[in-house]
Amino acid sequence: MYYFVNEYILQKNSSVEHTAMKRVKLFNHYKTPAKIVTKIYDRLLHQTIKKFDVDDSEVLNMFDYFQEATALSADKFLTTEDMNIPIEYEINVGANFSGIFNGDRLVENVGFIPGTIGRVFYQEFFDQQGNRVGTDLWDWRGFKSATQYFGQNGQLISQRYYNVSGATVLEEYFAPDTEGKPLSSRLILKNYRDKGDLFFQNVDDLFVFFLNELSKQDADTTFMVDRPGTGVQPMLALNDASKKYLYIPINHGVNPNDPVFTDMDGFLQPAFEHFNQFDGFITATPQQAEHLQTRYPKAHIFSISGTSTLPVSKEGTGNVAVTDRKPHSLIYVGRIAPDKQIDQQLRMFALVKDRVTDATMTLFGYGDPKYVEEMKKLVTELKLDGSVTFMDYVPGLDKLYDQYQVMTNMSMADGGPLAMQEAMIHGVPVISYKFNYGPAEYIKDGKDGFLVDSGQTLAMAEDVVKLFNDDKQLAEFSNAAYTSAHTRWTRRKVWNRWQKELGL
Repeated sequence: MYYFVNEYILQKNSSVEHTAMKRVKLFNHYKTPAKIVTKIYDRLLHQTIKKFDVDDSEVLNMFDYFQEATALSADKFLTTEDMNIPIEYEINVGANFSGIFNGDRLVENVGFIPGTIGRVFYQEFFDQQGNRVGTDLWDWRGFKSATQYFGQNGQLISQRYYNVSGATVLEEYFAPDTEGKPLSSRLILKNYRDKGDLFFQNVDDLFVFFLNELSKQDADTTFMVDRPGTGVQPMLALNDASKKYLYIPINHGVNPNDPVFTDMDGFLQPAFEHFNQFDGFITATPQQAEHLQTRYPKAHIFSISGTSTLPVSKEGTGNVAVTDRKPHSLIYVGRIAPDKQIDQQLRMFALVKDRVTDATMTLFGYGDPKYVEEMKKLVTELKLDGSVTFMDYVPGLDKLYDQYQVMTNMSMADGGPLAMQEAMIHGVPVISYKFNYGPAEYIKDGKDGFLVDSGQTLAMAEDVVKLFNDDKQLAEFSNAAYTSAHTRWTRRKVWNRWQKELGL
């Protein structure tokens, strides 16, 4: 069994989670059992993954495992009508929650799962003085998953987790941290496998135990860590026969312009200090693998594309013509963050807009609300309102890529931008700064996109205008992007690479 070790799968994910979701599909397509392992307690996990076309059988959550809920379906759910609320109580129904009163006194609140009609998510209980004393937490799949208990100051002091039959399987206790916020201080697995209680200092320790339990289930277990901050230390703590790989989703160096001699990223450093405890290190690009191999010549380091596509049966089949896309449209996909230099993107687009008056730019991605608001204000300052749209995060962009003509990327660094590959798979030429890593490996300069020196905003604007004003060249670049992507990153080629490196 292959386990891809992650922290979570959320409503909004980074390329780390998207790469893992693509990989689990690839492995299972080729009849190689694989699951994404997640660490955090998440009652909406099995609702969330449906948005990404991920099956319940392709994800294994640590709390699900200990709660014996890994094979539970979502064919039932709880509503307020099912809760046996005393008939004398009054229910004030709201959109997000209902208040339940005994006379004038609030007895409890019943909250609903977002996006559903009356599907119970939590049930808060209040004492005579109106203090919250406990909260029952309900899983998306319809069972009471946990109960939280609160102290006199309103702070969380303990949490009890149940299996689907209602028995307590795990207890967690909290102590205030330096800011007075609840910090997990002890976890107890209750009579685990009839061997008595097991004690853990924190969730990290429980996660190590969990991974060790998974390793015991199969004589041929392989762990692949996708999030270094989540999985490196547990891998170093595992002393077993499982194989261990680390996928590197980021630029490994503190200084991205000095990849061979700069200090290593703090989450990666422990892994490379003990590289002999890993069976391999995986990058998204050959260039990063080469730089790491120079630093660690004795480590097993190799590169594999983070995405794949089905090969086209005939050149040009299924291609969306540039004339069928929104005219003069730019797309950006990624985090809305300072290191992505969104301000430069917008200033560059303003230069394009001066020359191509009907040009538009759409940015897909999420970021810190304060920074996003700053960028929206910049749009107004640049007089680009109506031409620039922030679309936030969209779970699946496959059909949306087909609507745009050109992608731009002005990041400072990356570990191999997944969106750049996805755009090319959909015939979208990419114009990008030259940064480590990705652009030089993905883009054939002057053929299916352009490479621009970092900081050269005007030069990038010129390249965009050049394509927007030349339909023939734009079509040639689009077709070249299709051909390149569907030649290099076919599902079979990517899988053959996995087979070779993992000995499958």
